Amino acid sequence: MAARSLGVLHSCVMKHLLLHSLAIGAALAFGSAQAQADAIEDIAEAELHRSGAPGMALAVVQDGRVVRVEAFGEANIEHGVRVHPDTLFKTGATGMPFTAALIMLLVEDGRIALDRPLREYLPGTPDKWAGVTIRHLLENTSGLPATPNGDFLAEYTRQEMLAILAEQEINFAPGTRYRFSYANYVVLGMVIEELTGEPWSEFARQRLFGPLGMATARGIDERAIIPNRAAGYEVRGGELRNAEWISAAANSTADGSLYLSALDFAAWGQALSRRSLLRDSSWDQMGRAITIEGGAACAAVPGWFAEGAGRDAVRWQAGTWQGFQTYAYSYPQRDLSVFVLANGEAANAKDIARRVAAAVDPSLPVVAARMVENAPSATTLRARKLVEDIEAGAARREDYADFADLDFRELTQMYGAMLAALGPLQSFALYEKREGCAETHYRYRTSHAEGLTEIRMGLGADGKITSLEIVPIGDLAEPL
Repeated sequence: MAARSLGVLHSCVMKHLLLHSLAIGAALAFGSAQAQADAIEDIAEAELHRSGAPGMALAVVQDGRVVRVEAFGEANIEHGVRVHPDTLFKTGATGMPFTAALIMLLVEDGRIALDRPLREYLPGTPDKWAGVTIRHLLENTSGLPATPNGDFLAEYTRQEMLAILAEQEINFAPGTRYRFSYANYVVLGMVIEELTGEPWSEFARQRLFGPLGMATARGIDERAIIPNRAAGYEVRGGELRNAEWISAAANSTADGSLYLSALDFAAWGQALSRRSLLRDSSWDQMGRAITIEGGAACAAVPGWFAEGAGRDAVRWQAGTWQGFQTYAYSYPQRDLSVFVLANGEAANAKDIARRVAAAVDPSLPVVAARMVENAPSATTLRARKLVEDIEAGAARREDYADFADLDFRELTQMYGAMLAALGPLQSFALYEKREGCAETHYRYRTSHAEGLTEIRMGLGADGKITSLEIVPIGDLAEPL
């Protein structure tokens, strides 16, 4: 009965989108709309060719209307299956905003309060988490570790995973710093399950996906028979390989363990536009800049990163998981959302989303990034040395502030391996400097023998690293 209902709902969504497609088809008779459509197709096809990713799907929602849902390439190379609008991709962290919305549903139900201690809702939390509230988890200000740090091949009960987290050091006092953490949302999923008595993804199906018409959205289950599921592909030794297997426990957490299609994201984009499902107060809460003690505002809102102001304000989230790359852009003041899903780890989903957004709304500022120093400052020279130390496996604990030993080791080892694989450092330059979140934020871009990176580094007043992210980019001039 449930499967039949799901099929009916899916048919309704498909008919709804078909009507949109017919309307779009009529509009495409006009030259400018046709050029826009061709431009988006060219963007997607060029990226598949550049990255070697097998397939991609995208959705665009503007002014509350689904204006574009399209698929390109292959969902499964071995069987020669094409990507379709209902092909399911793993989301990774792009699924975090859904967890944030589920928490707000529980707030509306009166079952949870954001500023109450976590331990009131989740038994088994350690004493060192006594000051952690639901809000701290939702806003990534808890100080919890970056990841649960378990064995991705092992199966755990919820209590066993919580115990693994509880053994780790806390990075900083709750509320004193913002730092993105998967563990925060893993624990939020545990809270949802404790309060509802069911898997968090089932609660999402009943209370969020179903009501919004996200007909194919579901939690990850590798053993289930799931129609239209894409395979994820990694690059090893210069060739595509199937993604490595991981346990069901590692693939069931609320930090983004979801299957979603471009159609599902189209429905979500409409909810963002229309502020559906949640009360206005909840949407306001989810759109409010995160602040830390002392009142400093950070470039994030619950479930999303954020930047810009006014009409150019944008929220974004990126997912990287088991050979999948996903990216979500949402411009609240422009009423525009773009979602990109790819099943190859080398795909630059962010760049595709940005360029598609600009094709849909040509008034969006697309400014090529430029170096902002004629000669490297003392800070830039020191930053370069810190990065070279990471690559050489010689990062020093005393150069970092508010990092527990485990997070420090995992961070520097992960980025060290990434940089080493790119080969010798050839250039290192500053592209942005700004203040925020009680830090000075720097964006550096580097070139190596085998690729380019962007290094986002936060420095405290004492010059120590307070945040660090290193991501591959396709071009040094790629807009910031």
